Amino acid sequence: MQTYNGNSKNPWNRKLFPNFEYSDEEINYFDELVEKRPKFCEYSRNTTLDINTKRAALRISPSVVALISYSGEEELCQGCGTIIEVDNDNNNFVFTSANLIRRPTREYIVENNLADNLKVLVIVADGKSYGGEIVVHDFHYNILVLRFQSPLPLRAASLAHINDSLSLCVTEERSFELRPHAVKLVPGDPVVAFGRYSTSPFDIMAAPGIFSTDRSLLDCKELRLATCIITRCGEGGPLVNLSGQVIGMTYYDFSDDTPFLPINIMLKWWELYKSRGKCCHPSLGFEATNLYAAELHIIERVLKSFPNIWKGVIVEKVASGSAAHSSGLLRDDVIVQCGDTKVESFLELLEILWARVGDSVELVIARANHETLIHLNLTVAEAKTEELNSWPRWD
Repeated sequence: MQTYNGNSKNPWNRKLFPNFEYSDEEINYFDELVEKRPKFCEYSRNTTLDINTKRAALRISPSVVALISYSGEEELCQGCGTIIEVDNDNNNFVFTSANLIRRPTREYIVENNLADNLKVLVIVADGKSYGGEIVVHDFHYNILVLRFQSPLPLRAASLAHINDSLSLCVTEERSFELRPHAVKLVPGDPVVAFGRYSTSPFDIMAAPGIFSTDRSLLDCKELRLATCIITRCGEGGPLVNLSGQVIGMTYYDFSDDTPFLPINIMLKWWELYKSRGKCCHPSLGFEATNLYAAELHIIERVLKSFPNIWKGVIVEKVASGSAAHSSGLLRDDVIVQCGDTKVESFLELLEILWARVGDSVELVIARANHETLIHLNLTVAEAKTEELNSWPRWD
């Protein structure tokens, strides 16, 4: 439980006078919707929001939309999305989850196929609705980009790359070498998941939490985790820092945490799609995380051999028969450089490798019990169909 100056009582919790008068909208929600489509506020921790959460909500609110998909006349799914671009013709581009458009299935793992006779309704902050057009979808990362046109320009969200590198050196001075529009994100930092309810009065929904180093149990290894609790109809909405900047997109997994895909990955994917006209994914052949997240005894072994290496990406698993395996990469290797670029975080490494699909790159490795750095050549292949992530079905 979060504490405030050592006290578990939330100072923002305010007793309300009992309200025995309900609007027609509230009655409809409690009678018809609360069981099948609950709002975030059905979780008690989402009912008391502090001033910083409310400020972030007001900044992001104009860019958060509700989404409803249909197969013919039958409703398929409800979710949320974020307006990330607006062009000169008032075309609004929305990031959301591709679960919105998948063909229904009774299996535990969803199909990587589009539903038949798809229609998507986009509902904006003032309750007006527009027809959404599919621009591109990617079932590997479960990303969908929609486009809809509005009479007047709407507000695109502020997007911020995550810099999640941390140095293990306690005496290191603070680095100011952040990329433009990048924000520092470290475990324990407050974040908020947002969504918009699809029924009048189309409320903004907020679920505060913190960024965690814990792992998501979903198949996609690039997912990060926040302690926010959202509901099914909030999937695809933005994860935001307290400055109101979008740092990721949320997924629903029926737990007390919320997996999210970092905005770095989404923007790199979107950039490559716009430049190449297709989606591609690197087949890494290994799983890795930031050095600071490794177990202490592993970090100690590396630092005994390389006392000046405080940042990097540590390899946790190498797939047998993969290009990474053939290159000589081993578990507990620390990648400190890729090509000519120093590597300080996994997100940074992934972006570099993604841009080099089909090429060979040099990795510089720190390996425990070795006196010098090791240079390996890794061929970055494109992921095959059987390597794509699988995603569970949540009703």
